[in-house]
Amino acid sequence: MRILVIDDYLNVEMALRGILDGHTVAGVRDPAALPRMLAYEEPFEAAIVDLRYVQTAATGLTALATLRQLSPATKTIISTTDEEENRLLYLLAAFQFFEPKALLAKRADAFVTRAVVEAVGRGDPSPSPDADPFRRAAAMRPPLLDQLVHNRTELGIWQELARFDKRLQIANAAHVHPRTLDVFTAAKGAAIDVVAAHFSRPARGTEALADAAAGPAAAHGANLIRVIHFARVHEQFFADEEVAGLLEASWRSR
Repeated sequence: MRILVIDDYLNVEMALRGILDGHTVAGVRDPAALPRMLAYEEPFEAAIVDLRYVQTAATGLTALATLRQLSPATKTIISTTDEEENRLLYLLAAFQFFEPKALLAKRADAFVTRAVVEAVGRGDPSPSPDADPFRRAAAMRPPLLDQLVHNRTELGIWQELARFDKRLQIANAAHVHPRTLDVFTAAKGAAIDVVAAHFSRPARGTEALADAAAGPAAAHGANLIRVIHFARVHEQFFADEEVAGLLEASWRSR
């Protein structure tokens, strides 16, 4: 089987060459290099796609989009570490928009790694359950990512929440009425609760809301603080132009 590794660290590719002995393994360090490589290489049965890259703004979403366009028969496996910032929302987007065949943790041992890659190459289900929560989140109606950001206005509010910490500042920067911001923060606080309940180990930014019994003003304040925290943890995701393009295409298709 021919396997493509898209990862910015050469040592990851070299480790996979050893683990996947008997298969042909080739790699690129940057998703931007994919079109040229795919133009000159024989087709790949599977691709192991890193989620985040240190030296480029491109992400695993860039790689997945390129593979879907230029090598649609290549089965994709997302590779990620638990410690990566923004991994949760990027993974939600990957599974909602590209339906990779498996999620492979970089901490996985050689036996699990080989078993997952070979199962995907054969067209069998992955023996690892790591992707299951993200598939279920993508299958929700509306999908979990859509519950977090449902239109361009909401995306703009998330972006301003990462920049400012005062209610009127945020509302003015996002060009919405302060009461609209209050409705938004209440709804997104509920969406963050769904995220926390859905994943066995809640991501950063999913802490429980403070008790709202102190009154509406306190509840609005608690919602705002919590949503600001979530926005800042996932700031890069909400500012990512490729993410915006994927979301906007999804909104147009409704």
